[in-house]
Amino acid sequence: LLWLSERDKMASMLKEWVGNDKLKSVAFSEDGKVLSSGDRTLDPQEQIELEKDGNSCRYSMASIFLQILDPNQSLLAYRKACKKHNVKDPVKASDKPVVVAYFFGSKSTTSAPEPAPEVKDDRKKHRKHDRKDRPSKESRKRPPPPQGPPPKKKEKKMMTTEEMLDNLKVVADKREGGTGDNEELAKALSAEGFELTPELIKDSIPEIISLELPVGNSASILRPAPNRDFQRVLDLYMETEKKKKSPTPTPPKRAHLIGKRPIIIIPKAMTSPVTMWNAHEFLANSKFVPRDIMIKNGATKATLKTIVRHKMDQRRGGGTLEFELMDNPTTKLGDNMNEWDRVVAVISLGAAWQFADWPKGYKTPVDLFERTFGFYIGLEGNKLPDDLSKWAVQKTSLSRDKRGLDSVCYANFWDGLEDRMVTKKPELLPQKDD
Repeated sequence: LLWLSERDKMASMLKEWVGNDKLKSVAFSEDGKVLSSGDRTLDPQEQIELEKDGNSCRYSMASIFLQILDPNQSLLAYRKACKKHNVKDPVKASDKPVVVAYFFGSKSTTSAPEPAPEVKDDRKKHRKHDRKDRPSKESRKRPPPPQGPPPKKKEKKMMTTEEMLDNLKVVADKREGGTGDNEELAKALSAEGFELTPELIKDSIPEIISLELPVGNSASILRPAPNRDFQRVLDLYMETEKKKKSPTPTPPKRAHLIGKRPIIIIPKAMTSPVTMWNAHEFLANSKFVPRDIMIKNGATKATLKTIVRHKMDQRRGGGTLEFELMDNPTTKLGDNMNEWDRVVAVISLGAAWQFADWPKGYKTPVDLFERTFGFYIGLEGNKLPDDLSKWAVQKTSLSRDKRGLDSVCYANFWDGLEDRMVTKKPELLPQKDD
């Protein structure tokens, strides 16, 4: 920092420039390193301290110069000027009054404002008097509506031609000074010679009709324009109607399936929740009973039920079907493909080895679940087999202890199977008499 005398010298030089109105002629380089006027040069980077009315601040010469160059400039304009000349310490908004007062002699805005004179609130004093002067609630009530029918609105009477001519005559008289009648104007405005007589109307009708443009009726409007033929549109319409009336050919039925019993294949592995031991109880009665409990209850292989009766939904034709349950299709069906056509559903284990020895068309998961309805039943909390995500198989899980949820799994199975039979094996559905 400079010594006090030197800072005062630099500040006094700025004051001199302000007093002589030389600020506009001072040269200030864009890099912010040169500040000169004539033969006098100041260092813009030097710090000077200003004090006014007990308030002080310290900024560089360049920052103060840009501030007093235009004391009324906005804060945004001042900051842009500082950025242009590489000024790193712009004057704060709170210090601007000190800087301006130091050089221009105006009062600093930092001083505390004088307290406003206390204004006595006389509203409470006059409040009681105001209440006395107010009208009472009864007097403020709206007057009752007048009894009787509402007054009729005056109907505007249409002005006749004679009345209009009389009014024009009065106007014309006033413009002429109000002396006498203007015969020429009265004659021009007179209706003489324009009377409508029955003979005139009768003679004018043929002429009016001859000037009308023929619009035509509905038939003439629909008639095509010259050199345009819509026969192709008519042909297309007749062809569409003919197709609607002709019966659509139905695909040939597989006669060997009509009247046969559909087959549902059950997993043979003991790791499956549903096996031949409890499949009938689940698919017929919507109740899951674990295999070990079935055995404790006296179930044996000889007493296992393999036929399930199911009532079809009315939306899919209704009726009752008997389904055959089996877990060894290769033994029972052999290589007879007509018998394999009876297979409508496969409850999958999630492992490809389940159908590894089945015949062609049923051996791979892609072909198998294209022909039949695939369904996977797991236990709640068990991890799903990885291969299931690649197969067209509907998945569900049984609760371990909430037997009331068994009906949900039961309904999902039969609903999906009925939909698949309608589209893939309609011959196995109950047949209606023709």
